[in-house]
Amino acid sequence: MNRIFILYFIFLSSHSFAQKVFNQPTATGTWQYIYPFKNKDYVLAIQHLITEKEPSAELCQANIYFGKRGVKTDKIFWKENIEMRHITDNITYEDYNNDGIKDLLIFEDTGGRGGNSFYNLYLVNPKNHTLTKVKDFDNIVNPSYNKQYKVIVSYGLTGTNYYQLYRLNKKHIPYKIGKPFDDTDELDLDKKIAEVLKKTIAQNHRSNR
Repeated sequence: MNRIFILYFIFLSSHSFAQKVFNQPTATGTWQYIYPFKNKDYVLAIQHLITEKEPSAELCQANIYFGKRGVKTDKIFWKENIEMRHITDNITYEDYNNDGIKDLLIFEDTGGRGGNSFYNLYLVNPKNHTLTKVKDFDNIVNPSYNKQYKVIVSYGLTGTNYYQLYRLNKKHIPYKIGKPFDDTDELDLDKKIAEVLKKTIAQNHRSNR
């Protein structure tokens, strides 16, 4: 009985928090809450299916809020509107800026008959309790991070599957490294990444002369 009461209290607290922070007690849609820090006062909330006519699992408008619960008042740090598919298991964590802290990825959409996935990336800073969105990251197909070479590896499924390497600049915007290269049976990916990086460094050195 006590356990049921505690769970019910937690549900009411999180629900009232959403209404307080976002000041939308009659807001439509389906709400999802994400806690990127140990301090659970900081909340990222996604308002899915804003328009009733929009079907679940289709590309729909969604609002994303990042805020903090306060003693007297609550605060929203930022809000954005994006198109995304409402699916389960849409949150993953992976370090993309090599600072040893796992960053937040939110699934956005698929392409290539479901084989290509796209995400929004938010760099997590637990010290300052900030989430920094990486602009244009959702243009990178099937991203992963290679810690050995400190590069973002994109893998696109097309008629010929291919790789493209990226890094983030000082403004946290991804830029391409080298040209895309095909995935073949003979490909040694680590060796190819090292080759592309070596070639890029040599080209930059020549251009700076």
